[in-house]
Amino acid sequence: MSDPAASAAPRRRSWLRPALGLSLALNVLLLGLICGALLGHRPGGGPDDPGAMMALGPYGRALDEADRAAIREALRTEAPRFRQERREVRQSFRDLLAALRAEPFDAAQVSSLLDRQERGVQSHVDLVRQLMIDRLATMSQAERAAFADRLEAVLRRGPPRHDHRDRGGPPSDP
Repeated sequence: MSDPAASAAPRRRSWLRPALGLSLALNVLLLGLICGALLGHRPGGGPDDPGAMMALGPYGRALDEADRAAIREALRTEAPRFRQERREVRQSFRDLLAALRAEPFDAAQVSSLLDRQERGVQSHVDLVRQLMIDRLATMSQAERAAFADRLEAVLRRGPPRHDHRDRGGPPSDP
């Protein structure tokens, strides 16, 4: 007779690989979205693109135009670094795709590549965070209070809508 414990092990393992694959795919998707937002990989993207402020989220929406311009200028000085890091991110994705297709699958290599991508994303997050702190430090108390009021309003409204039917203005009451 066959051992029931021996037949249960393969069945339990059969879902493990797809689950790990799904988890990996979601992590790669999330990293791709973050990298795309931070690196501005679209044509015309980069520090001059209004989308570059997306990395600041609600903080960027609460900044006045002069503060956004100052942060864009600071990002512009980092453009050569961004170009190099963008090349490195593209290469890391090529390496990741090759590792995902490799047989046998090397989880340690994929983990290492994801770690490398995460460090690159974190580098950008740290830079934008520091630029934001530097800009806040240049503000007077009244300017910081006004920024806090705008930030509170942005947070109260929630994330911006991307519904093309909504062209601004509040909905009319019937």
